[in-house]
Amino acid sequence: MSKKHETVVMDLEKYVSEMKLKGLVQRKKHDYACMCPFCYRRHKQQGVSNYSKLKLWIHEDYRYGRCFVCNTVFVTPDSDTIKYGVKSIEPDFNMSEWKLCKLGEDGFFKLSLYNSMDEDDPIGVDYLAHRIYLYRKMYKLLGIKFHRHNPVIPFYYKGELIYYQIRIINPGDGPKYHSPQITYKPPYVLEHGDNHKIVICEGVFDAIACRILFPDRTPFAVLGSDLTDYQLCMLRSYCPDDILIYMDKTELSQKIKDKIEYYIDYANISINNSTGQDPEEYLKEHLFENLERDN
Repeated sequence: MSKKHETVVMDLEKYVSEMKLKGLVQRKKHDYACMCPFCYRRHKQQGVSNYSKLKLWIHEDYRYGRCFVCNTVFVTPDSDTIKYGVKSIEPDFNMSEWKLCKLGEDGFFKLSLYNSMDEDDPIGVDYLAHRIYLYRKMYKLLGIKFHRHNPVIPFYYKGELIYYQIRIINPGDGPKYHSPQITYKPPYVLEHGDNHKIVICEGVFDAIACRILFPDRTPFAVLGSDLTDYQLCMLRSYCPDDILIYMDKTELSQKIKDKIEYYIDYANISINNSTGQDPEEYLKEHLFENLERDN
């Protein structure tokens, strides 16, 4: 049985050119054998600095590639095709040179597309209400729109629209979320008040739940199990003095805490312990308990 693969968008022609300059390309009939950037980073994190296996094979037309170690599939961006569920690879990031990264105007899922999306959609609204009934009243306040019935969650930084993520409600259309291609993945921040008290969580709906659970804190969702360097820089830009970390597993929260403490050593940082229940699941459980008690 073949191992499940992840699909990544990358400029393959540019990557091959860069690898040629480093002497890390071999021509193999109709393909180029290169070093896989994912395998290289994984080994570097493990303390292996001289990894150079040429196991990423890229076809000579630069439209397709595959690593035969980590099984990652690489494709060249195609602005003429609407693609759900394809992730982009983030280049190395220099924290000392942080600047805001916004979704661009290339391809179909450009930043301005958000403005033309549907503000109401009965199927999409029913989906939100099925998650938690309060979302039926909250979605307009959150700026959630709809694309082909799928909820579109906007990302803002200090009041400016910078990105959006699409929740795919039909399992046949691909993975649960579509994140348009962007150089650096931003966090989902529900700004309000002075934003100096933060609660860090995993996904967009966890952040919405945290807005209810912790009304005095600004939710900051990292869209994964860890905080990237780019997201850490954005977190620092809010000058937080009190940070609560609420991932679905305590060990994930601890990992993020260790990273934050190194760069934001002046803030009070605490963890909400969890053995698998995320903020939205916790909120849903306690809302049901309150309803049963009231009845």
